[in-house]
Amino acid sequence: MIGELVLAMQAVAPRSLAATWDNTGLLLGDPAQALRRALLTIDLTPAVLDEAITAKCEAIIAYHPPLFEPLKKLTTMHAHEHIVLRCAEHKIAILSPHTALDAVHGGMTDWLADFLGAGTRVALEPAIFASAPVKSAPRAKTQEPVQTPLQTHGQGRALTLLKPRTCNAMAKQLRISLRLGAGDVSYCELKKSRRHERVAVVPGSGASLLALALEAGCTLMVTGEAKHHDVLRAKENGCDMILLGHTNSERGFLPHFAKQLQPHVPRIRLLVSKRDRHPLQCT
Repeated sequence: MIGELVLAMQAVAPRSLAATWDNTGLLLGDPAQALRRALLTIDLTPAVLDEAITAKCEAIIAYHPPLFEPLKKLTTMHAHEHIVLRCAEHKIAILSPHTALDAVHGGMTDWLADFLGAGTRVALEPAIFASAPVKSAPRAKTQEPVQTPLQTHGQGRALTLLKPRTCNAMAKQLRISLRLGAGDVSYCELKKSRRHERVAVVPGSGASLLALALEAGCTLMVTGEAKHHDVLRAKENGCDMILLGHTNSERGFLPHFAKQLQPHVPRIRLLVSKRDRHPLQCT
């Protein structure tokens, strides 16, 4: 049932961890409806919806919530409203984890931080309330002490690397790990030989956490996108930046998210969208 998937998402990425402005959980659908297949995507576009219908999915988990601001009407005149109407017509439920998945220990932000190297990490903006649905793997006694999930729930991460690295080296590593083209990753560095020990990591659009990153002593921020003046402000404060592209910093996590959900819903087939694309790419 759809309700089983709702509970699975709650177990992996509790809604209590989501930002107060966000819209997460079950956005459209009947919890009692039967469910055999669900499709995971970053954005719910017409192409992704066509894919879900063809695959006979009864639910779509869209990382970015398709229903965000209150709607006063539902018509076919606007694309986002039309998508919701089509989902209702085909009895396809819509769910979204969004910032809850960012904040949870072992979620999207930690996945992105893992590419940068070993070290300790804490949330830039710790969650007010946190449970511990995802347990960290045991580590050898010779390694750094394991931080409890409670310490690392929240938006963004301040990563203290065991081996400091240059901005250029980390940018190359991220490009390879995320399978991005050379033109997809941009960065600014004040000194090419400078090695960074403390790095802020925020998937998506992370510039709103820049002040917290600076307070945490971060000299590099890795995020998806930032406005022109945010980059200037970072440079003025001695902080380098690596910009991966908003959804480029998120999409690769979907297969991992499916693996996290699957044990909670063994009878439901979870599919990762093949038609979900960067908005500047053709579908």
